[in-house]
Amino acid sequence: MTTVTPTAPPARQLPLSRLGHLVPPLLEGQALVALVPLTDDLPWAAKAAWDIARIAAREGRRIALIDLNLERPVLHELTGLQPTEGIVDAFEYGVSLNKAAHEVMGVFFIPAGSDTARAPELYANPRWSKLQAGFRSEGALLLTFVSLSGLSQLAAAVDGAFVLAPEGVTPGFTLAGDIPLFGVVRDRWLPSATHRPSPPGVAMPIVVEPRKRRGLRAALVAVLVAALAVGGWALLARAREAIGARAHALTAPSAPPQPAPAPAPTSTSPRPQPQPSPARDTLGWTVQLAAYASLEKALLHADRLAADDGVPTLVTPVPQSENGPVWYRVLAGSYATRTAAAEARGRLWRRGVVSEGIGDLLLAPYSYHVPAGTSLESLRRRGLPAIRWSNGVILLGAFEASDQAAYTKAALKRAGVRANLLPRMGKP
Repeated sequence: MTTVTPTAPPARQLPLSRLGHLVPPLLEGQALVALVPLTDDLPWAAKAAWDIARIAAREGRRIALIDLNLERPVLHELTGLQPTEGIVDAFEYGVSLNKAAHEVMGVFFIPAGSDTARAPELYANPRWSKLQAGFRSEGALLLTFVSLSGLSQLAAAVDGAFVLAPEGVTPGFTLAGDIPLFGVVRDRWLPSATHRPSPPGVAMPIVVEPRKRRGLRAALVAVLVAALAVGGWALLARAREAIGARAHALTAPSAPPQPAPAPAPTSTSPRPQPQPSPARDTLGWTVQLAAYASLEKALLHADRLAADDGVPTLVTPVPQSENGPVWYRVLAGSYATRTAAAEARGRLWRRGVVSEGIGDLLLAPYSYHVPAGTSLESLRRRGLPAIRWSNGVILLGAFEASDQAAYTKAALKRAGVRANLLPRMGKP
């Protein structure tokens, strides 16, 4: 008796010129889809990946694209962006992704970030499946640009994959692990021996337009809020999201930003206004535990942490954009070093104050100090995020740089309250 081995059906052919018609129905109902380059022409594969992401976002669907091709990150090259911190830094160093995320042509893009020698650990992190559940609950889509080896190690069971191969694949090609193959994105319908890889830089660059489609950021915030609520993943907990709920993406400075040196005053020019500069003993590091769209909720959370758990906490207003909504960060503690902040976060996890994984480390060395004798309640009634610190001083927010405090400065002026933006010091 002869045993017949079933053969895999031929992979669906998806020529670049027809992606706009072929891709949308394949992505309908999916939450996590892999884009797998099978070519040495990575610029071509990156262009195809961006085409898929932008096509998916055409109808207003919320799309996130992450460069997981850690061996050779390439997606950022087509945007004209310089390499920044990204997914690697978030997993390995606790960097908040809101400092590395970019809104590009309606797509929320997170680059690979720093080089890593621990790629298998990143791929195998169980947080991927939790994030996938959150995107599914919101009808959003997470696209990962990832190699075959990376895909085989990914902890989440992806809903399917597109292979990016300009000349197609061999008959009977399948993906390991029974991953559904949605199709093979190729340069043209039939193979051609005349195809030549396009040199880097030939593809039309993708223009970064951070101020367009402001509604996208708010929508992505909602997706990530749900992702965190369903899966408990704080990796993408943006600085502007509710706890247990990040998307704008993603660089925490390694040292406090220093203002440009001011010119020396002369007898004919006014003395330049001094800019705040954190001293060596500044306690600028903090742990971001949450963020809310409501000041009242943020203050309630901060008060509860202080009263019930003994955690000194500040509330920082951060506008999403020039005319966008304001989110209120809830920041815990004041530490001299990043290591000290990380240790404090670990203690919060062990005590059960917050769920493990919650908390981004943030360098925010400036706060507004309110003069003694000012009423905390009167400040809050005027819409100011006032907190009485552990030493009795009333503080407003903790800011990464003086320009980030502009919104609070304007609010203080409207309320007629005098306050000074000063470093958060460990000593008088």
